Amino acid sequence: MNAPHQELPLEATISNLERQWAAAFQRKDMAALQGMMADGYALIIAVEGLPLQVVPRDAWLEALATYEITEASVDHIHVRLYDCVAVVVMLWRQKATLNGEDRTAVFMLTDIWVEADGKWRLAERHSSRPEHPGAARPQTQVLECDECDD
Repeated sequence: MNAPHQELPLEATISNLERQWAAAFQRKDMAALQGMMADGYALIIAVEGLPLQVVPRDAWLEALATYEITEASVDHIHVRLYDCVAVVVMLWRQKATLNGEDRTAVFMLTDIWVEADGKWRLAERHSSRPEHPGAARPQTQVLECDECDD
């Protein structure tokens, strides 16, 4: 007798979508990425000394052709759910180049997933670099994560 099918908790489903996105990104699987993106998808990048930089969906997909990733990993995934919106914070480590220029770094990414018609799609991604450990900041505590690799 087969065990009844059990659905994953929604946080685990969103974490799995993040891993699927990362794998499709590394493979440059345009069909998979487009299938996971909301129509208005945008990448927002914080660049020191400049206003926030926006990379719209089509420009991001076009840039993928010259984005070469040799190593990548997601070190933490933290998911918060708000009805039909999921906000995901994670650390993304990569060894990569973009247009032949080094893009190796650790990024803090914030993804906003929206659910419509029973399907979750990535609507927006925010990318920034972690602060220096010695930087002044308020008292902090470690953020609990749904998937931690350490």
